[in-house]
Amino acid sequence: MIEGKTRPLEIASQILKPETISEIRQTEGCIHPHFLILDRWALNSPEMLKACEKKGGADFLLLRVDQQRNWEGNALDSDAGFQMSQQGMSDWEILALLGVDTELRTTELIHPTY
Repeated sequence: MIEGKTRPLEIASQILKPETISEIRQTEGCIHPHFLILDRWALNSPEMLKACEKKGGADFLLLRVDQQRNWEGNALDSDAGFQMSQQGMSDWEILALLGVDTELRTTELIHPTY
């Protein structure tokens, strides 16, 4: 169980190799939302996150995270997402209702179904 606020990549750094975390932190264009996704996956799917790291290291992880960030961002920025937001729904509720899976379920790059 996690109590209190955590620093970006704090959870992921407990799962991923130190050199992977270092590469991720040094990657140009890698921003806070990427870190939040990695921490979410580290918390909810640690074995799958390790498998992704083993498959392709930091570069592959960042590609997969960027893909996830784009899916989530597109859904939240859509007309439907905006309308739901105006009704007071949280990002998590919006993503769930729009069918965007926020979990890491495969080590492959995948394509959304929406």
